Amino acid sequence: MSRKQRHSRTSRPHQPEKAGDMTNAAASQEGEPLKLPPRRKKFPSSLHKVNKWYYNLLFVLFLCLVAFLFWYGNKFSS
Repeated sequence: MSRKQRHSRTSRPHQPEKAGDMTNAAASQEGEPLKLPPRRKKFPSSLHKVNKWYYNLLFVLFLCLVAFLFWYGNKFSS
């Protein structure tokens, strides 16, 4: 029980639930705050997308370097 619920003037004292009594279960859940999803699920990180772009860029730059070196070698070797 939270401090707010414990010291609230409008809250009723907590009654233990009886087996099969759905009205008490619903009433006890009304006073409880709603549980929010974790921040990581609500605002997912885009780090994996950035990593994918970074590694793809590195791969393309490597291919360009290899192509440039072949072209440079063929141009000035003869």
